[in-house]
Amino acid sequence: MTLQLGTVAPVGFDDFAEPAWLECMKQLGCTTAQAYRSRTGNDARHDGAVTTQQMRDCIAAAGLSCDSLHGFYGNDIDPASPDEAARRQAVHILAREGEVALDLGGPLVVVHCSGIYDETPARVNLDTRRDQLRTSIDELAHHGQDIGVTYAFENLPPYHAIGSDVAELRQMLDAADHPNVGMCFDVAHAHLAGDPVAAIDAAGDKICYMHVCDNHGQADEHLMPSLGSIPWDRVADGIAASGYGGVMMIEIFHSLDELRRMIDDGMAETLAAFLRRAKGE
Repeated sequence: MTLQLGTVAPVGFDDFAEPAWLECMKQLGCTTAQAYRSRTGNDARHDGAVTTQQMRDCIAAAGLSCDSLHGFYGNDIDPASPDEAARRQAVHILAREGEVALDLGGPLVVVHCSGIYDETPARVNLDTRRDQLRTSIDELAHHGQDIGVTYAFENLPPYHAIGSDVAELRQMLDAADHPNVGMCFDVAHAHLAGDPVAAIDAAGDKICYMHVCDNHGQADEHLMPSLGSIPWDRVADGIAASGYGGVMMIEIFHSLDELRRMIDDGMAETLAAFLRRAKGE
């Protein structure tokens, strides 16, 4: 696969105009999309759960194809939970997400390694959490092999119980040694946890998908690249050195009006320059 820009495809949220929003992302250079739907369908067009067909229609209406699904996540879907019943339930839900991804035409599911916890609980039972996550990685690897789906475990901000240490996550994926699991490398999350360029090097060839957005190092702001404090030239050089050749999915949540202003202000060329540098050109 040639390195390319993708976009998040949010469906079922009040704040997004769906196809019109995605059409702007296409104008900014995105050629593919990762489906991301609300768990409750909380906008006027979706009464209850967002369906696979609704996601498919939204992406197709913008003239894009679907490459993957951002799996459901939350404290109730925690593949590293110390509670074995909760861990099994999370794996069960994520296994079903693999089937949804196949229906969308994008045989990859992004998985959050753990839930979000207050500072003290996040430091409790870490050894158990690591063991539980390893078990979940193994189980989803074999399920992915059975149905033809890759599970991409995402490095997370440091306020998650586990998953912010890219080197540790890499070790778990190395131990699994399975083609149906890899890492979804999130540049912005790595910036919150430390040095994103060093983290790209630590992740190495386990990167099978990538999330790209910006922040100022304090919160997960989901800003367009170049609008925060991430050193994008260095990040692009790190991506080029890593040999990664997949999708760099722009995971931003600006309004439709903001996107239109960015188009007028030349953001497409900024992103095109980033893509060229990440290709090593």
